[in-house]
Amino acid sequence: MSLQLERVDVLIIGAGLAAVTVALHLPQTLNVLLVSKREVTRANSDMAQGGIASSYLEPSSVDHERDTLVASKMAAIPERVYMLVEEGRSAIGDLERFGVVFDRDGAAYAVGREGAHGMNRIFHVGGDETGRHVMATLRRQLPDNVTVMEHVLIDTLVKTDGCVSGATGYNGETRLHVQAGAVVLATGGIGGLIDWTSNCRSVTGDGLVLAEEVGARLTNLSRIQFHPTLLAVDSPHLVTEALRGAGAMLVDSSGRPVMAHHPLGSLAPRDEVARTLTRHDGPVYLDTSRVERIKERFPKLVATCDMHGIDIRRIPVRPGLHFHMGGVDVDADGRTSVAGLYAVGEVADSGVHGMNRLASNSLLECWVFGKRVAAAVTVEEKEKPFTVDETTVYEISVDLFSRYRQQIGKWLTISPQIGDITSFLENTHELPQTKHVSRQLSEQTLSLKAARLLAHAVMRTEASNEQNRITRTVDSIFT
Repeated sequence: MSLQLERVDVLIIGAGLAAVTVALHLPQTLNVLLVSKREVTRANSDMAQGGIASSYLEPSSVDHERDTLVASKMAAIPERVYMLVEEGRSAIGDLERFGVVFDRDGAAYAVGREGAHGMNRIFHVGGDETGRHVMATLRRQLPDNVTVMEHVLIDTLVKTDGCVSGATGYNGETRLHVQAGAVVLATGGIGGLIDWTSNCRSVTGDGLVLAEEVGARLTNLSRIQFHPTLLAVDSPHLVTEALRGAGAMLVDSSGRPVMAHHPLGSLAPRDEVARTLTRHDGPVYLDTSRVERIKERFPKLVATCDMHGIDIRRIPVRPGLHFHMGGVDVDADGRTSVAGLYAVGEVADSGVHGMNRLASNSLLECWVFGKRVAAAVTVEEKEKPFTVDETTVYEISVDLFSRYRQQIGKWLTISPQIGDITSFLENTHELPQTKHVSRQLSEQTLSLKAARLLAHAVMRTEASNEQNRITRTVDSIFT
């Protein structure tokens, strides 16, 4: 097998908004390599519909801060939330200086509202295609010191004297070694591990495995968000929360509101809406009869519904895996517990989401903390020996991997069963390994290792929750 060698100052693994933000803000004296597992446009950031939450037009960030903390079930780190919303006040102006043109209603910004926000503060571009427009604009602004490589799979991080010094993987089918003075993980979330998700299929938790295998600390892996409204058709499509912010209502087959019990109605926090829809007996629809100028404001959704023959006035929906709040433990500047390694975006547990992410805070997180990471990166000496250990991977067929993937889909749900998790862990406990690596085997191995990390975390949480339920029941008997 041929080998490609690269030596750079900073290696950024990922191609979404977190990765691009870091690349845009690193000193242009540095040699930066940004690698994407697939085409750069197949990042979750490109699929973002709703927009970017910011208190840019508000007197202060206090209300945005409160909404973020309440949505998190008060489990977010208050100091980090303050950083997010306060530094995020300037994000809209920053993005405009990079060429992003936000939608307007006349001379004013056309800001929308989404679930658990107390007011309209969602800035969008191109209606419900914010991600595509923002990412296309920012990628055009990448300076000459940034090299972008597509179809690169990173399967191993390399450590030298306790410091991450690069990575190995594949450029297409060619083996790739990259020696780097610093490595930034911006690999996104975990949704691609299962079928019913709003995420790109290639987003499979690689960064969690890469970090864990060099000793980086992972936190809150069981904190997984399920979006309440994916289009209920054979292949999932996200139905943006902005549609409910514009007046759409969740109803049953008889037209009765299914969120009438909640003071925020259909705009309740995502986790509460998703659980209600999961427990609901029968189909659920989005009644869009009160949404004005729907074709103009939500062109992507209208086109998707037309493609599937769905009446835009009555859209069938169901929950699906959307976002991972847990991840690689980082400080406020994206430093992990291992020298030379940084993490930003969904792969990182930045502390700003707690138990439940507030709508449209994800792109804001990428921008705010991407800038912080770029300012914090320290490039280590690259003249040290770059020693790569022999790689081993799981030697399993595509068919067997597909069966394991189906098992993951059984427990990576809003209501996991411990029995399904245990079965998956037992079946994947001692898989055969080989030193004859290939890109396909490396991809499958990363996915299964990521799923096992999540399975252990979810099982611990579910067991703890069950014990708490038993304790509460016993306490109630004797009180």
